[in-house]
Amino acid sequence: MSENKELKITSANYEAAYAMADDNTRKILAVLVGDNETTATPSQPAPSLSDYTTIRSYEDACVALGESMDVEKLVAAGVPNHIIAQMKLEHICKALWGGENKCQPTADGSKVWWYPVMALWTPGEISNMSDDERRALLSAIADPGAFAGFGSLTATYRSSYSIAYGGFRLCLDTEEKAEYFGKQFVELWAEAYAYNFTVGGHLE
Repeated sequence: MSENKELKITSANYEAAYAMADDNTRKILAVLVGDNETTATPSQPAPSLSDYTTIRSYEDACVALGESMDVEKLVAAGVPNHIIAQMKLEHICKALWGGENKCQPTADGSKVWWYPVMALWTPGEISNMSDDERRALLSAIADPGAFAGFGSLTATYRSSYSIAYGGFRLCLDTEEKAEYFGKQFVELWAEAYAYNFTVGGHLE
């Protein structure tokens, strides 16, 4: 390549490349644009343990924590995809906590922890609902098979009553974080539950 040849990188191209890149490639992109201090795109702040909203993907959690799993080795070892997804969720949860999962039960049961509760509906069921019924999609139950793992959950009587039997690995300290955890990473939750479905449009 000629020493005088000039390469131009537009913001749009940079952001597109950043979205597809792994951690090492993001560092290279930062060098190319003369930014060695951050792995962020021009429009997004760098992943940080001090701001959970900057954790937008499993890769962001790895950057913020400075650690990651060797997913390729796990796949080669025959670890099922839903287990790998569960491990990724635990990694993300650690980042959302700020680097250390501090969720521990108290002797008197006075401490409240928060966990995303998912409800599964088919497109046909949703299309046949009235607007009021759609707004009431807050009730769900997943048992008894789910009791065996950390994904077990129950929510009955609409929004007035809920139980999470074994979700400590994925619990958070605030309701806002738990809601963010469920919505931002809903595709990964679907993969972890391994119900063989794809995530479509989100209901408001």
